[in-house]
Amino acid sequence: MRNILVCGNGPSCTKIDFTRVPDDVKIMRATSFYFEDKYYAGKRVDYYVDYMKRIVNQYFVVRTVHDKGEYDIDLANTWWTVMHEKNPHFPAAKSCTDYIQQNIYIAEFRCFYEYYYGQYLPTGMQALALAFCLGYENIYVAGFDMFTDPNNMHPFPYGGKVMQAALESVPSTGIYDTSEVKSENKSEFEYVQVLRPTDMQVKFVQLLQKCFPKTKIMSVVENSIMNQHVTVAPIIHDVPWYVPQKKPTDRTTDWYPLPESMPSRRRNTQ
Repeated sequence: MRNILVCGNGPSCTKIDFTRVPDDVKIMRATSFYFEDKYYAGKRVDYYVDYMKRIVNQYFVVRTVHDKGEYDIDLANTWWTVMHEKNPHFPAAKSCTDYIQQNIYIAEFRCFYEYYYGQYLPTGMQALALAFCLGYENIYVAGFDMFTDPNNMHPFPYGGKVMQAALESVPSTGIYDTSEVKSENKSEFEYVQVLRPTDMQVKFVQLLQKCFPKTKIMSVVENSIMNQHVTVAPIIHDVPWYVPQKKPTDRTTDWYPLPESMPSRRRNTQ
């Protein structure tokens, strides 16, 4: 059986019940998971999915956390959402959005909600769709809380000054311009509920189940909101085969500054 554990970054990603997860499982992580304070799903990352906002910085930090041994990431399996053009500087980067939209129902769903309502499939949901489209038979999920708790949005801080500065340097363009919503002084919870509402995410999970009726999707968190929409995985081990380990004191808490040696940076400062 082909098994995969897809981890979103919601609070329940810290509560994975490894008595319910097969020990031969592949691991898929998403957007900035490396800011976690513990190895909640281990150091091995077979697939990494991120939203391509500032890929120059994003790929640099992914490669850096791999090279320093903080994680063991399969760099040939980095997938990026909303990326439609190949960049020669990132030959291993694959387009998650293009790949999952080979399924016309997924394509229609994403484009409909984006075009008419300005609502976007979160990266975690696209990662989940990727697991379905890659043909995994058993998909175990954790960390998919669909932004339902305004007092518990993230289990760990999301970066610092370097990350913020890099993201602010990206101009807003076309349909992905969210500046109007941000300018309304909404709270983070209100902001994500406008752009990534819970009911739209639930409908997408239902669509995936309809499109792939032979694929089993199972929650491995006892009290996750996902349990209302998918089966809870049965216990298959007497004791957890993995217990989250604390990360080193020099763990990654922000994006790393780009190296001064980059030829493009030298040209831009001349």
